[in-house]
Amino acid sequence: MRTGWERFGCWVVARNVYSSRSLEGSMVRCMGRGMVVVAHKANRRGLLLKYLKQGVEMIEFDVKLENGALLVKHDLDVGSHSLRGLLMSYGYLLLEGRDPLFKPLTLEEYLRLVSGRAGVWLDLKSKGVEREAAALARAHGARTVVVSSGFHNTLRLAREGCRDALLMLGNVNYRPADPVKEVELASADGLSVSHEFVDKELVEALHYVGYKVAVWTVNDPKKALELVELGVDYLITDRPEVMRRLVEHV
Repeated sequence: MRTGWERFGCWVVARNVYSSRSLEGSMVRCMGRGMVVVAHKANRRGLLLKYLKQGVEMIEFDVKLENGALLVKHDLDVGSHSLRGLLMSYGYLLLEGRDPLFKPLTLEEYLRLVSGRAGVWLDLKSKGVEREAAALARAHGARTVVVSSGFHNTLRLAREGCRDALLMLGNVNYRPADPVKEVELASADGLSVSHEFVDKELVEALHYVGYKVAVWTVNDPKKALELVELGVDYLITDRPEVMRRLVEHV
């Protein structure tokens, strides 16, 4: 995480080296260096292998408990039970590489493929799997382990499976009135929030007390640049190769 003093240091260096005209761009460069680009929803094998080949820093998996097994999958709610909605659901499953007639891969199978080549972000879609999921990620040598969940009251259990896991409040699709309090109540390390609800005050409030800010799902370069300027810590995207180049070169 970038403290206020570190950001101030970047500003001072930029001021001494660059003209006032280039100062704003220099400040953005300093702030972007610490951001981690997270490859979003690597729920099919081919996409995971592509991300690993690209050398992405961190990969997100959606994890769900079904029939006693931790599976990597993401259910799609199309908001309709019409024929069109059912076709959309089926098409989504095919795109994910999971024909409904076949079993999806387990979390452990995906972690074996990663084999320590990247950090792992586990977005838990089921309650009560925090400890087991985090322990699997650590056992398979993930560089870093981040766990997020919409079940804020049980998220802390992930630390029993991986002591150094970073815990993020997930599924935050609103602007919290008191983001710091929400993170504290869950004994977490930060907030994973939809890009629509991120503002300067939210980022500054969380950073002031040492908490992290992750933003999803960011595929628009213009929006990504805005978030770089705000100093968010994690950028979750379906376009990791594009966003990584952008962050490295701003």
